[in-house]
Amino acid sequence: MNVLKSLFLILLFISSQPSLSQLRIEITGGAEDPINIAVVPIDWKLELPQEEYLHEIIKTDLESFGEFKVLPPKGMLSFPSTEEEVFYRDWRLLNVDYLVVGHANRSEIEGELKISYFIFDIARERVIHKAIMSGSIKSLRRVAHKMSDKIYKKIQGIPGIFSTRLAYIDKPSADDKNFNLRISDIDGFNGVSLFSSPQPIMSPNWSPLGDKVAYVSFEEGSSRIFIQTISTGTRSGIKLEKGINSSPNWSPKGDKLAAVLSKEGNPDIFLYDLKKEIWGQITEHFGIDTEPDWSPDGKSLLFTSNRSGSPQIYQVNVRSKRVKRLTFEGTYNARARYSPDGKSIVFVHRRDGVFHIATQKIRSGKVRILTDTFLDESPTISPNGNVVIYATKRKDEDILAGITIDGKTKFILPSLRGEVREPAWSPILD
Repeated sequence: MNVLKSLFLILLFISSQPSLSQLRIEITGGAEDPINIAVVPIDWKLELPQEEYLHEIIKTDLESFGEFKVLPPKGMLSFPSTEEEVFYRDWRLLNVDYLVVGHANRSEIEGELKISYFIFDIARERVIHKAIMSGSIKSLRRVAHKMSDKIYKKIQGIPGIFSTRLAYIDKPSADDKNFNLRISDIDGFNGVSLFSSPQPIMSPNWSPLGDKVAYVSFEEGSSRIFIQTISTGTRSGIKLEKGINSSPNWSPKGDKLAAVLSKEGNPDIFLYDLKKEIWGQITEHFGIDTEPDWSPDGKSLLFTSNRSGSPQIYQVNVRSKRVKRLTFEGTYNARARYSPDGKSIVFVHRRDGVFHIATQKIRSGKVRILTDTFLDESPTISPNGNVVIYATKRKDEDILAGITIDGKTKFILPSLRGEVREPAWSPILD
């Protein structure tokens, strides 16, 4: 496919697509005791009508992973918009744990609004957070996601992930014969195709700033790693080596890519210096080394290798190149990803002939299986470490599914466009 033509089509597609939901989260098993919260409709003090309602977006966000139960407006006794209008007794009667109220006004900046909002702890009868959120009137959904992030952090103590995005691969279908690299908000809205090709696309991976995606494309007849800037659609292939060029993974500083090359014969882990445009070899073994992932501190890499006779997870120190085996339970462990704190890994684990998503503490080696479905693969961890999304099967259909790290909430993300694979979670975005 001609690169200039591809770029034109990408930009045209991005600029013309409505804000539609291509993926949708469907809870299949929620927490037994969710947090009860009320989000009062924001008092809209602008003359322009709301195209989207902030409280509805926030409700959807907070209920996405089954941790919250949001009281609908029809069940409320009053509709306060300021701190002075809140009567704690009313909300205790409704068994509400937390309350969110606020009002929206036009900003001094043309085309923008500002939302003053408050988060209340009903049991303690106090405000736990108050702030002003500013943003474009045309970007209410993004503003609402940012509010949801803050609400989640103030109540749960870890960052919210409702402003994050998901990259994934669409498989060819009856409606579209191409492979598509797509990104969307985590709720499925604002989905766009970054790149489309009749040849396979694989292994999307976000840059640390979330402004670029690296991936593998076979458009030239063999595998090559490309980097694409999301805001402009511009893309370029990195230095091509003979044989396999696959599994790109950004370093935490964004200055290097770990990847798999077979230019020396067997697939090994290499590092690509993005500034110097040179490759450096990290592992060297007669076995197959693949699927690298950087540790959060940038000192180590996880990888899958069959050097012991079956696929297992190893860790290599980037500087010393010392290799350590991490998994010993079971005859198949692969596609490991570090948790954001670097203390655990999430990976594909086979038990009794079935592929599951599992976690393991690096220090203790203790393994815990998270999923109970069939042929689970390609796990990606949310940047707050609380949720895992992975590829799986529903009947004969390839879909995405997810589970909270405590195993309490399960959900699926069926696509309106057909079958999807290889999810990759963005970092927390500003």
